[in-house]
Amino acid sequence: MSRAYLLLFLFLPGIVAATQTASDLTARYGDPDVERFRVRPGVTLMARYDGDRTACEMLIEPMRSIVPHDQPAKYVRPEVMTEIIDEVLPEADRGKLLLGIVTKAGCNDLETDDYENVTIQRFRHRCLLPNPEIEGAARITRKSPSCGRPDSILPPF
Repeated sequence: MSRAYLLLFLFLPGIVAATQTASDLTARYGDPDVERFRVRPGVTLMARYDGDRTACEMLIEPMRSIVPHDQPAKYVRPEVMTEIIDEVLPEADRGKLLLGIVTKAGCNDLETDDYENVTIQRFRHRCLLPNPEIEGAARITRKSPSCGRPDSILPPF
């Protein structure tokens, strides 16, 4: 029993010292180019920035682990997703709607609205009862020279 306490006493300071805070990481590596925010209970928004900290791409989705592993699918009500999209990107900032497309595959829909200033994609699942329409994620991509090519570093839908 005393051997276990001795090992704990010897290794605990190393474990505590290895803990990194956001300030520690920023001091060492600079400002992050991607951040994740909790925008509603169980819903996150991940943002990818350009050099001047403009959000070039935003992914809104149910909260999940950043470490990939098998998890049951999680969804968001459409009205909640619409509320968050309108909050982070008001309609006045989108520009004129150029094209709206819905791609359907079985129970899944991918709605793409292409505006002058942004593209908004919303992934929906329509077959889970009693919730006939629920959303898996929404991606907002800004059209801006400062954002460069739209090569996403955010996870796919």
